[in-house]
Amino acid sequence: MWPVGLAGLGFALGGFTWLAQTIERHHADRFGRGTSPSAQRMRRLRLQGWGALGLALAACVAAQGWVFGILYWAGLLTVSAFAVVGAFAWAPRATSRIAAASIGIGVFASAVFMQW
Repeated sequence: MWPVGLAGLGFALGGFTWLAQTIERHHADRFGRGTSPSAQRMRRLRLQGWGALGLALAACVAAQGWVFGILYWAGLLTVSAFAVVGAFAWAPRATSRIAAASIGIGVFASAVFMQW
């Protein structure tokens, strides 16, 4: 059970971090004031973010079924949203590394879960 929670949390944290970087203020915090995201970067970040949230949902539903999996996913989304808010408040320049690391943890935990 723990790999699923870890995979879902990793994917949700990475997804929310990427989606938050599409907001101009957060993008400026991360990449420097006066910069605005290009349309291509915005599309890529949104696609990555929504894809990661979809993977988090898939991990939760695979482990708990549709009824409890969606509830579990909603809880993970809440926890990861608070974590992303804290990351952008205290360490906005580290958010890209946080997203990459959390997606890596999600992929690793998914691999462990699929073997069980």
